[in-house]
Amino acid sequence: MVGLELGADDYVVKPFGLRELIARIRAVARRSEEPRHTVSALRVGGLEVDMRARRAFLHGVELELTPKEFELLGALARDPGAAVSRRRLLEEVWDTTWSGSSKTIDVHVAALRRKLGGPGWIETVRGIGFRLHEP
Repeated sequence: MVGLELGADDYVVKPFGLRELIARIRAVARRSEEPRHTVSALRVGGLEVDMRARRAFLHGVELELTPKEFELLGALARDPGAAVSRRRLLEEVWDTTWSGSSKTIDVHVAALRRKLGGPGWIETVRGIGFRLHEP
């Protein structure tokens, strides 16, 4: 009870079943995703990312993005100017079960930079991740 009073979303009493634990984790994850989708259009200068319609426009021209490129751009556009860690990008875009190399982010960022017309939109933050801003 004290944990809930201090701000915890939920707790599990031992012994507990693995299925119950997984169900509770998924429920918390669903609750945490809801606010993210309330804002459908994200704007950074001349870049507009419409999360609801899954379309992105640069100065009114639609960008042809793969699903992962779109998710990556959306993750960066949610907080323009902020450094977004590689770990957070992997969790948001590639799912928490991703076991591949984090270099896949670099490949997708390079593709996004080309489609955005140059490297100015996405800045590499050494040792951290990436930052989206208007060049």
